[in-house]
Amino acid sequence: MFNRLKRKKFFSKWMELMKQMVTLSVPPDKLALSYAIGVFAGFTPYIGFQTYIGLALTTLFKAPFLPALIGINITNPITIPLIFAFTTKIGMLFLGIEFDIDFTWKNVSFSTLIHAGKTLLLPFIVGTHLVGIILSVFTYFTVYYIVKRYRKHHTGGRYV
Repeated sequence: MFNRLKRKKFFSKWMELMKQMVTLSVPPDKLALSYAIGVFAGFTPYIGFQTYIGLALTTLFKAPFLPALIGINITNPITIPLIFAFTTKIGMLFLGIEFDIDFTWKNVSFSTLIHAGKTLLLPFIVGTHLVGIILSVFTYFTVYYIVKRYRKHHTGGRYV
């Protein structure tokens, strides 16, 4: 069970990591870009390669990797089913595909699973990329604002 002490310890470590991120000696736009890259990479459907995607993109844009790594972890074993179900539905809406899943254990066979997989693969890929792009843009502006505000109030607006 995730008791109060474990939650407190988890959030304490999380806040320490966030403080480490905002105090990196790089401009706020680079921090925001890096975090947004991480969110985008985290939403891609390429599980197992998301970290490499984030590393490649942060290298390409000359941004620090730590904020991207934090952003990539938006997808984790707890959030993946919710994120992937949501993004698949968004992909279906975007592509105009209607697919009614009628799941009963009597109807489950290899061929029905293959059919469902074929039908849902394109909406899944489109949805994850579409939502990833939208959220990474939102993340960029949010993180930029937070970093600027934090630095203004805690360091006089300069890099630490």
